[in-house]
Amino acid sequence: AGGRMSSIIALKLLGCDNLAVTEAFDSPDSKSTGSDLGLWCGIDKWGVMINPLDQDSDYKFNIIVDFSSPSGSLSALEYAYNNKRKFISGTTALSEDTINKMKQYSSEIPIVYSSNMSTGINQIKLMLQHMNDYIMDKERDIEIIEYHHNKKKDAPSGTALSLAQTISELTDRPVNNDFSVDYPRDSKIRIHSIRAGAFSGIHSIIISSPDETMEIRHTAHSRETFANGVIKAINFIADKESGLYSMTDVLGG
Repeated sequence: AGGRMSSIIALKLLGCDNLAVTEAFDSPDSKSTGSDLGLWCGIDKWGVMINPLDQDSDYKFNIIVDFSSPSGSLSALEYAYNNKRKFISGTTALSEDTINKMKQYSSEIPIVYSSNMSTGINQIKLMLQHMNDYIMDKERDIEIIEYHHNKKKDAPSGTALSLAQTISELTDRPVNNDFSVDYPRDSKIRIHSIRAGAFSGIHSIIISSPDETMEIRHTAHSRETFANGVIKAINFIADKESGLYSMTDVLGG
């Protein structure tokens, strides 16, 4: 709860009439642990303390929202499954084991997972599904360039990988995300990552042939856009009993 993204989500939830924040968690060694959530977020005392997540405690919440680390996400997922709570996660760089557990646990609890909660990125995914003939053409090269702030630990971003995977599933093109550049160029989808300054997130899909180039570009001006997506995901999952959902499901795709 002490992270930049989670603090913005908490403040957004404070303005929702139908939602309430009842618990807040962070790792035991986090600077925020032991603090009042409101004071940590820069407002008045909230009366919700930030504590480590105890797997044996019976907490007062229906839905847990996870923006943490791969290990923190797994811990939150295990708690949600063992205590039959709904689970939403936007944590990136998750292990294959965690993803497989999401698939397994979703038969008993509802889960929304997305590496990018913005409505814009997920509208692009929906749009790509209607461009199948265009992106199937192997004469067209496809490159993805993503920009993030210099504190982001993973590269490529989860969003870039997700966009590449969407295109790969539609076209059977393999994904090259190890930053290598092969000549002559093949039909792989190549991903390029930039870590500099304070970018909130820019993703460009470049589709280029000898005759023309199309660029689809999404810019997140602030983390507010991701928080807005989280609110949509919370309202979406509220009446679900089970299932693994993406943000395109949330948006009605």
